[in-house]
Amino acid sequence: MSVREFPYPHRHPQPLGALRLELADEFTEGRLGGRWTPYCRDLTREAAHLIDAFPADRGKIDRLVYAERDWDALETNEVFTRHGRIKVGLLPPSRGTGLVLVRVTGAGIVALGIAWPTGLASRQG
Repeated sequence: MSVREFPYPHRHPQPLGALRLELADEFTEGRLGGRWTPYCRDLTREAAHLIDAFPADRGKIDRLVYAERDWDALETNEVFTRHGRIKVGLLPPSRGTGLVLVRVTGAGIVALGIAWPTGLASRQG
């Protein structure tokens, strides 16, 4: 079954480039499962790109939580992807920044460290 190709509201039609994601060989609880390098601080666009392009052989992302200070304002609690709507939520401030947690089918919760490109270094405070 192929994925329907039509734009959802609030969804940018094209990602900014190839998904920059390095995943660990296996996902282990309590350890980073990979490193993600977004192109910008627009979580609506970047989360949809991460979810749409996540390697199918590793599972499918069905939930995402993020550190609010890392991203520009997100005006909704969901992101529109080729797979449909995905719920998003906030990490507690005590968890710090530079991290997203995703729930991956078949693998559970996977922590992805954010490797900000030069010029987008993580915000403090």
